[in-house]
Amino acid sequence: MLEIKGLKKKFDDLEVLKGIDLSVKKGDVISILGSSGSGKTTLLRCLNFLTMADEGEMIFDDVHYDLARMSKKEIFDIRKKTAFVFQNYALFINKTALENVTEGLIVARKMDKKEAITLAKEALDRVGLSDRYDYYPRQLSGGQQQRVAIARAMVYRPEIIYFDEPTSSLDPELIGEVLSVMRDLAQSGMTMIVVTHEMNFAKNVSSKVIFMEGGKIVEEGTAKEIFEEAKEERTRRFLASYYDRI
Repeated sequence: MLEIKGLKKKFDDLEVLKGIDLSVKKGDVISILGSSGSGKTTLLRCLNFLTMADEGEMIFDDVHYDLARMSKKEIFDIRKKTAFVFQNYALFINKTALENVTEGLIVARKMDKKEAITLAKEALDRVGLSDRYDYYPRQLSGGQQQRVAIARAMVYRPEIIYFDEPTSSLDPELIGEVLSVMRDLAQSGMTMIVVTHEMNFAKNVSSKVIFMEGGKIVEEGTAKEIFEEAKEERTRRFLASYYDRI
């Protein structure tokens, strides 16, 4: 479905990604773990062209792309198949939950307004916000705002949804409601790549777990292989330090 070969990215003299190879199958839920500064978010942003890679190859649905020489049309074609959920929600503060979900369908996809509203309501219902259509972001909790953002991603019916630490801005009591929606998406067969610090989600929901350090993939495998049978000392130390903090 999606394959990345040799993805590299520099910011000035700082090499943030040092040759990333990644393979994604339909229905995969891939959790990317690592310390701050390991390159996790930059990798995710390069996959959706929010940040442009300096080097590398992408194969998406059997079409080959040179990541350093992407045309606007190629980027648009790929973005039609993907969606991105940001850690800070990225909602329009002057639009209701329903309007936030319909905006892209009407403006970018040129969809009929009635059809867009029907799809948006279905998506909001699915994330448990059927009673919040007309609420503005300021009237919603952080968890509810993030669920609106997930509904906005879902409504495009993407092949892959990228999640960039979707619970990191939430109070602890609100994290569960967002993770519950993500679990439901995973169970429905949605392909997801998730940068996260939520170890229980990574351990219990992921089909594959990746641990990054210093712009490289140090280790990858099934959740069991990473959490119970990690081969690399750096992976084991990262997980041990996490469990020591809880």
